Amino acid sequence: MIYNTNLKPNFFTKALSNVIAALILISIVLATYIIASHKIHYLAELRAASIVEAYDIRAKRISTLFTVVDIFTNESETHLLIYNYGLREFKIAKVIVDNNASNFIVKYASSGNTVDVVKKGLYDVVVFAVPNSRIIIITDNGDLYEIKVENRS
Repeated sequence: MIYNTNLKPNFFTKALSNVIAALILISIVLATYIIASHKIHYLAELRAASIVEAYDIRAKRISTLFTVVDIFTNESETHLLIYNYGLREFKIAKVIVDNNASNFIVKYASSGNTVDVVKKGLYDVVVFAVPNSRIIIITDNGDLYEIKVENRS
C-alpha cells in the first residue's frame, strides 16, 4: 500500500495561501476606499467653497445697483445722471469714452458738491469728453457697466 506522506504540508500551504491572498485583497480594497473617500470629500469641500464664493460675488454685484436717469452733453463734457438704489456704496474708478480713459468728477445732484463715494441718491457724473458710441463705467470692485450712446442730430 502506498501512503502519501506529503498530505499535511500540502494542505496547510494551500490554506495559508488562500488566507494571505484574501488578506491582500481586503487590504487593497480598503486602501482604495480610503483614498477615494478622501478625494471625494476634498472635491465636495472644494465645490462647496466655490459655490459660496460665487454666491458672495453675486451678492456684491446685486448690492451695487444704479440706473442711468439721463445723459446730456454740451460742447466739451457729458453729464450722466445716475441714481444709486443699491445696498452698497461704491466709487467710480474709471470712465472710458469711446475706448479712451477720460477725466471725470462725481457731484451730488441736489447740492452740486463733489464726492468720492456714490451713496444712495442722485448723482451727476461729469465726464470731460463727448462720446460717439459708448461710455464704460468701472467701479472700485471691478464691475463694468457699458452705456451705448446714440447721437441724434
